[in-house]
Amino acid sequence: MSISSLKDLGYQQAKTGDTLETQAQFALDNITGFPEDVPSEAKDALYDGYRMRYSEKKPATIYAVINDHYVLATEEQLKNKKVEKVEMGVAHAFAYSSQEFGKLKNTNPALHSIIKVIRDDVADYCSNRLGDLKRAAKRLITKSDGSSRTTLDFAQSMIKAFDAQEKSVKVKQAKGDTTANSAKFTLAVKSFWMTYNK
Repeated sequence: MSISSLKDLGYQQAKTGDTLETQAQFALDNITGFPEDVPSEAKDALYDGYRMRYSEKKPATIYAVINDHYVLATEEQLKNKKVEKVEMGVAHAFAYSSQEFGKLKNTNPALHSIIKVIRDDVADYCSNRLGDLKRAAKRLITKSDGSSRTTLDFAQSMIKAFDAQEKSVKVKQAKGDTTANSAKFTLAVKSFWMTYNK
């Protein structure tokens, strides 16, 4: 993006703000309890999107493996098929589970240190983008007249959460998730309200 003048800066910033507002409204309409609560499924989906954007901004870098050390690949090394090369970026860094990544510290410390920088940077980026979205949503709630959206009390937020999970448990059960049982979920919700409303 190029900026030609302060006037153009003002226009582009305003446009960005309008876009974020639209995105925040979508989040409010589609994420139960947002912005105070972000269910793990919603957070995972958002983070997938944030990582995708991070990858666009910071494409993967190719490293050459020389005597178990990772160095930025030179033109010569890139052309040389005998030189072992590894493409380091978001996809590679997050291909490791947390446990596998932890083991790398002992089994391959050189690789671990490179991946750690990427994972930490991506984690900060994702956290900041989610923070931006939450702040925009809170501004929308604050400026609304209260008729279309108000801050939910605890009971209302639980009703919304249970409604969302009722759909989720049916989908997961249909996909063969053995921990998902819609009949048990219905009984559990009923038990919750019987206990809570005593």
